[in-house]
Amino acid sequence: MIARVLPIAAGLLALTPLAAADNHKWEIREIFSSADETVQFVELFDADKDEHNLAGMTLTTASGSLFVFPSNLPSSATENRRVLLATAAFAAIPGAPAPDYLIPAGFLDRTGDTLTYTSTPDAVTFGALPVDGVTAITDTGALVPNSPTNFANASGSVLLATATVRTGNGTNPQVYTSVPAAFGKLWSAAISTVGHPGNPPAFVILGAHRAGASGPILPYGQLLVDVLTPQVFELVKPADPDGTTEFSAMVPVNLVLLGRTLATQGVIVGNRIRLTNAVDLKMGW
Repeated sequence: MIARVLPIAAGLLALTPLAAADNHKWEIREIFSSADETVQFVELFDADKDEHNLAGMTLTTASGSLFVFPSNLPSSATENRRVLLATAAFAAIPGAPAPDYLIPAGFLDRTGDTLTYTSTPDAVTFGALPVDGVTAITDTGALVPNSPTNFANASGSVLLATATVRTGNGTNPQVYTSVPAAFGKLWSAAISTVGHPGNPPAFVILGAHRAGASGPILPYGQLLVDVLTPQVFELVKPADPDGTTEFSAMVPVNLVLLGRTLATQGVIVGNRIRLTNAVDLKMGW
């Protein structure tokens, strides 16, 4: 009898770790998105061990996104560990911790959403996410510098390029638009000359200085860059007959500029000169 019971007991002991393995204590801890929703991440946290069986579990949003975990975590040592889900654009940023799982761009609606890890369940409802390229939100809605950490305990932060329109006192025509100047990517900007007094203008100038300004008020508009600071670039093009003059250039990877803001403003030159609105370009990825 004893000989028959011992193998059965040994078998039950062998099954115990599998029976204890779970996935229902993971909680959402940090959420981040870029303005265009290409760079996003979600960080989960678990305080207990043996919570590695994630295969088949889901992460959903009220906006209609669904992610099904394709595999389990590589270890049952999940106590006080994190799991990082992020987009491919996040993964491509130098120095960013490698995601444990990839989610598609636009997984989160940055204007407001509800994110739910369905196994716990744990849900976080949020309004518009910060899009300053640095700030994330926690599960309590607190604003914090982003600090993504993956299951291997590799952590870091990202600093994304942003483009912020500045209009001063509203005197200047708001005709200048720009995408963020991200390192290693094509930057583009456009200035509309439609309706310019003394149309058609002869040429358009786009300049960048190290700092912005709020004046002085000149006969041709409000100066919104500080011309006493070093000039970073000046681009001059003939005004396009179709009414929109476009500029573009590859942004070099220059880490000296990481996090630095360049104040840019356009000038439309013809029978009359007009200053445009400004765009502040924060340099980043």
